[in-house]
Amino acid sequence: MRGLHTLLLVSLLTCFSVRGRRVCGKEAIRVLQNVTKLLGDSTDGTLYTPEDITVCMAENLNCFHTELRVIQWEHREHTESLSLLIRHLSQLEKLRTCKTDQQCHPCEGHREQPMPQFLSKLLEQLQWDCWVQGSNSMHSCPSWPG
Repeated sequence: MRGLHTLLLVSLLTCFSVRGRRVCGKEAIRVLQNVTKLLGDSTDGTLYTPEDITVCMAENLNCFHTELRVIQWEHREHTESLSLLIRHLSQLEKLRTCKTDQQCHPCEGHREQPMPQFLSKLLEQLQWDCWVQGSNSMHSCPSWPG
């Protein structure tokens, strides 16, 4: 029984830190801001967009990751920047393995939103994730441009 408690504790700690330091998506936020500038107000189609960023963090990141691949395919002229953002999101996804007791929707269960709203919600998710990972306030994360 003690081994199970230790395993549970180690699993919980990996959700908040890696090798003693908190991991936050600050660089992903910077790359996202650059991608948003590159894409402008493009409204090509709609993307599944998680609404409640405070729950189901791992599942939300996975959904954003999947939908970013759609944007990458549709906007091949920005493949390099989008690939960098996708890599950052993949790193965060691997660290956010905590499962919640909340009922999480599959990606296709979320409402579809135009790309600007999708990117804005992704920014909120990254800022929330940064705050949850131990930042003192949202202001310690890069803010939305403009």
